[in-house]
Amino acid sequence: MKFSYIFIGVLLRFILFLFFPCPIITAITNCKNNLNCSLNGFCKNGICICDKPWGGSRCGVSQYKLNQPVTARNLYPHNDSDAPKSGPCVTPSGSCPALNTWNGPIIYTNKKYHMFNPLYKRGSLLQTQDMLHGIATNITGPYKWHSQNQGNMGSNPAFVLFQDVNTNVTKYSLWVGGNIYVSDDINGYFEKINSPPHFSNPAPIFYKGKWYATDQTTTKILTTDKLGGTWTHYADINVKLNRGVQEDPFMWVDRRANWHIINHAYDTNEYTHCGKSTVSAHLFSQDNGKTWFMLQNPNVEPYSHTVSYEDGTTHTYTTLERPNCHFNEKGQMTHINLAADLMTQDAGCKSYAICPAKTKIGNYCACTNCKYADHAGTIIIALDV
Repeated sequence: MKFSYIFIGVLLRFILFLFFPCPIITAITNCKNNLNCSLNGFCKNGICICDKPWGGSRCGVSQYKLNQPVTARNLYPHNDSDAPKSGPCVTPSGSCPALNTWNGPIIYTNKKYHMFNPLYKRGSLLQTQDMLHGIATNITGPYKWHSQNQGNMGSNPAFVLFQDVNTNVTKYSLWVGGNIYVSDDINGYFEKINSPPHFSNPAPIFYKGKWYATDQTTTKILTTDKLGGTWTHYADINVKLNRGVQEDPFMWVDRRANWHIINHAYDTNEYTHCGKSTVSAHLFSQDNGKTWFMLQNPNVEPYSHTVSYEDGTTHTYTTLERPNCHFNEKGQMTHINLAADLMTQDAGCKSYAICPAKTKIGNYCACTNCKYADHAGTIIIALDV
């Protein structure tokens, strides 16, 4: 009898593979509803059937393509030659000439990809000096970079392209440095709008004529009918990681009207085997962003550390932060771009002198904090669709 159940289970998965070749079929046999499948697929007969690029036993892990283009390793590569081949860029006695970027949004409009990415001061991931604007014909680059000509706008940019509900004109909104800027032209000039939400690093969306934004640590959502209007409370997010901290949200609504947020996540107690350290988190809601869930025990992470490239190399990034996702015309996620430590890999940097928030035991530098002494930049990853 036991053998018969096993045989039937194997046969069912084979039949699903034959007739549903596009989704990724997972081996889970105990889902009860779509929430068990991260809302990135659906539960059918106790089996999670995942939408590409999602996979894993709960449809919670984005699948990377192999052989990523080398241009995707650093979207602003102009200072790579100034970075050391090994060891930290920043030491107690000074810093190398390499300048850092730390990711920003990519927008597709008028048959071009536009990226807004702050440039940091030498040896710093805390002080910006300019807003860069890159333009490319391919999302993975190469990008042609120039100054946005609006001076230093600060850090942690987000971007929303939207249709003005009153004029039906396409508008471009840049959210950066605690402010909101709006323009009729992707190239600017961006005019500052009054009354931004009163928290740092918002993740905004414009959905069904209203604005929504969540905060840096993903604890609540505010809403407003128009930019420049008053933001009011919309929902609390009462879901947290079992261990570690979540930050840097990116929020979207999928083709089934489910809401999602992915975050960078980290645990400063992790300082070795950085390729297995905490790096990301995913929250999801099926009631218009009112009630949120997360796959836990253990936490299921939506993106991972290691990427392979077309030149035969792989890189295990100690940290991947500030996620931004990209969707095709069908609403399918195709790419994710991230802030990355470009130097240190799996071994970590526990002996680094320049490092905030060292571990309490051993006084080691955590995987997530190698970036403060290394050369940091922006990468993009093509997903397996």
